[in-house]
Amino acid sequence: MQRNHYTDLKQASQEQLENSDSLLNSAVSSRQLEIRLSPRRTLRFLLFVILGLNLVSLIGQWTQYFLPDYFLRDRLAGIFNVDAEKNIPAFYSMSTLLFCSILLATIAYAKKIARNRYVPYWGALSIIFLYLAWDEAFSIHEQIIEPLRSTLNTNSFFHFAWVIPGSILVLLCLLAFWGFLCILPKKTRRLFLVAGTIYVAGALGMEMINGYYVSLYGQQNMGYAILTTLEEFSEMVGIAVFIYALLSYMGLSMDLDLSIRILKDRKQGEEPGRLSNQL
Repeated sequence: MQRNHYTDLKQASQEQLENSDSLLNSAVSSRQLEIRLSPRRTLRFLLFVILGLNLVSLIGQWTQYFLPDYFLRDRLAGIFNVDAEKNIPAFYSMSTLLFCSILLATIAYAKKIARNRYVPYWGALSIIFLYLAWDEAFSIHEQIIEPLRSTLNTNSFFHFAWVIPGSILVLLCLLAFWGFLCILPKKTRRLFLVAGTIYVAGALGMEMINGYYVSLYGQQNMGYAILTTLEEFSEMVGIAVFIYALLSYMGLSMDLDLSIRILKDRKQGEEPGRLSNQL
């Protein structure tokens, strides 16, 4: 009798343990890692970072021109100089351009599933921004300045001669994507145009002004540092507005909920919902 009672207690305890384990496994397996992005908060964060990077860059260059040399002065100024390459501001710009490419690719994929006929436009934009990120990382456009300047004998506003083919490409892209822009929701279309205008005004407009300034006063002065900071600031703000536009479009017009879910690979014969003890 006692043995039967002991057996019943043991079975009940085992069942409770299995039930608890099953509930735990179910809770764990149902969890997913979600990345939630608020367009407004993302924009505010990016603008805060942009303002900080440009202020630090200006301060660093000011110390180079107006303060005596001190330990790591030039090194620190170079790390945060928005007009330099392969430093913190350049990494930031490359990352945001790459993020735009990823968002555009995500939209293109969602549109493909929905069999939307404008998939090629989203895909093309993703490729364009991927190239811009690559160019930001390796300064491709900087490498054609000297050959073009020598070939075309440019100066003044066209001192940085890459703005000539750059302007042509911008015009061609605008013509190619104009019909696509017209079918976008009004808010998205307006934000795309605002972002593009700010970015192009910095990348091409300010670059031409900088070229004119350099042809008169050279590059090694605080005036040029201020102008290049305005150029990079415009480019960064333009990309930040574009990211805001993409996130807003994905959240409102597409009703797309972005999340990352990491699924567990089950071994053959393993029951669903049961966690393996092996990592």
